[in-house]
Amino acid sequence: MVLQSKKIIPVIYTNKAACRDCYRCVRACPVNAISVINGQAQVIASRCIACGTCVNECPQGAKSYRSDLEKLDDMINSSERIAFSIAPSFAALYSPWEQKRLPSALRALGAVYVGETAIGAYESAQATAEAVEKNPEKQHICSACPAVVNFIEKYYPALTPVITPVVSPMIAHARMMKKSLGAEVKVVFVGPCTAKKDEAARIEHQGLVDAVLTFDELQQLLLAYKIELRNCEESDFNDHPQGHARYYPVEGGLLKTAGLGVSCDSDRVVAVSGEKNVRQSLETLMYNKKPMVIEPMFCNGGCVHGPVGLQNNSFLNRNAVIEYARNHPGMAAVNTKTEVSFHQPFNHKAGLHVPEYTEDQILEVLAKTGKESVENQLNCGACGYESCRDKAIAVLEGIAELEMCIPYMRRLAEQKSDLILESDPNGIVILDDKLQIVAMNPAFRKMFFCTDALLDKKISYLIDPDPFEKLLLNPTEVVKKTVTYKSYNLMCHQMHYHIKESNQMVGIFVDITDTFMTREKLKEVKRDTLLQARELIDHQVDMAQEIARFLGESSARGEMLMKKLMSAIDDK
Repeated sequence: MVLQSKKIIPVIYTNKAACRDCYRCVRACPVNAISVINGQAQVIASRCIACGTCVNECPQGAKSYRSDLEKLDDMINSSERIAFSIAPSFAALYSPWEQKRLPSALRALGAVYVGETAIGAYESAQATAEAVEKNPEKQHICSACPAVVNFIEKYYPALTPVITPVVSPMIAHARMMKKSLGAEVKVVFVGPCTAKKDEAARIEHQGLVDAVLTFDELQQLLLAYKIELRNCEESDFNDHPQGHARYYPVEGGLLKTAGLGVSCDSDRVVAVSGEKNVRQSLETLMYNKKPMVIEPMFCNGGCVHGPVGLQNNSFLNRNAVIEYARNHPGMAAVNTKTEVSFHQPFNHKAGLHVPEYTEDQILEVLAKTGKESVENQLNCGACGYESCRDKAIAVLEGIAELEMCIPYMRRLAEQKSDLILESDPNGIVILDDKLQIVAMNPAFRKMFFCTDALLDKKISYLIDPDPFEKLLLNPTEVVKKTVTYKSYNLMCHQMHYHIKESNQMVGIFVDITDTFMTREKLKEVKRDTLLQARELIDHQVDMAQEIARFLGESSARGEMLMKKLMSAIDDK
């Protein structure tokens, strides 16, 4: 079975055809790594930390992550030796009976080894504890979360050397499997994290993890190969982790596994989760040089609320992982030295280059949206930026547009609406549900000889409220009629309708007085013309009759004279 091919692209990307310029991803992105050009949201790879937040937040499903399904499909069809490493948060996704069948399902794909990533988590935790013990007076940021590592390297580069020089559980387990199973074995990690895809692609990790699947991708894979858990037999993982490594996905799990401990009164060892808490802890380390050990996890609650497959209920997910860990206690810790190294230095990096702009440049952009004064800078955050000033800088950088400002666009729309209303030649009046005048345009005021002094007054002050009263009884009806207002020397075609959203009624009055008068004058001209035509015809008939009579008389007289002449000739 060959799965549908996908182009290899950055970890997080946008499907432009599905993007509907709602800016939700911009608001959700914790590092403003989304640019908007012509209303289309794009992921800025250099700024992205691959946390997957935008993937979950996009209501249109326009944000996606790079899939390794094609890569794994090629491995399976090429009969490669495949080893699976399953993140311990799998217990939050699968029920107890499914947990017992998952290893068999993966072996049905041809896997030669199926193990829990918690095996590597234990080794990673022990290496972290050792690093802390060697330097107890230093600050330590645990390195298990790849999104946090990306976050520090790009946005808090000065803290990069503070990251414990230890690989994550995924990399630790991969190194162990490559060592025990052979370098040719294909290691496939399965978990809820998109940042793991980015971590596996780091230069220092090349050749260790051959494919990274999310839990959603795993479900797609099993479906594509028609493998159903209920049809698989129960089986166990190939290896079991030591100590408390299965607690790793919950907040404080690393510290518990490392034996460093976490308590409510500790100011030296702290576990934090969620972008805001992680950011605050890092900023604290920047100015407070007090020795501390911090276990940061970018997802709220830890990996039990990973971005792909575990977004339903982090509290229930946490309970499921803890229950699984309690029911499957780790093997007794064995202090044996392994030939595998779990060391990885994190050297100081330059971080992102942030261009600087002058105050005049920033004020110029703010002025374009009517925010040149501080009191007009609402800092509502609707555009995705914490302040109007940050948004202005993003516009200068070319990653944001003026139109992303919702108050600005609303103000423009209102101005256009007011302009249309003011310039409309037809009379327009808006009433509330009490038949009181809310607004009226100049044309209406001119028609009915009134001013804004009638605002909030009943429409009955001016005209018969009957058509509006009908709307109150039947809001879905559109009332149309022609009315003559003799007191205003006015005749109008009228249309009345109800606005459901604001519970208001609108009346539109088209003045047809001149048209009506013109029509009446035309009828009068036609009548006069018809009368004149009839008079002309009668006159012509009379003339013809008169001429005929004259000709008749003339002919008779001529005949008589001719007879007399002829008689006179005969007498001679």
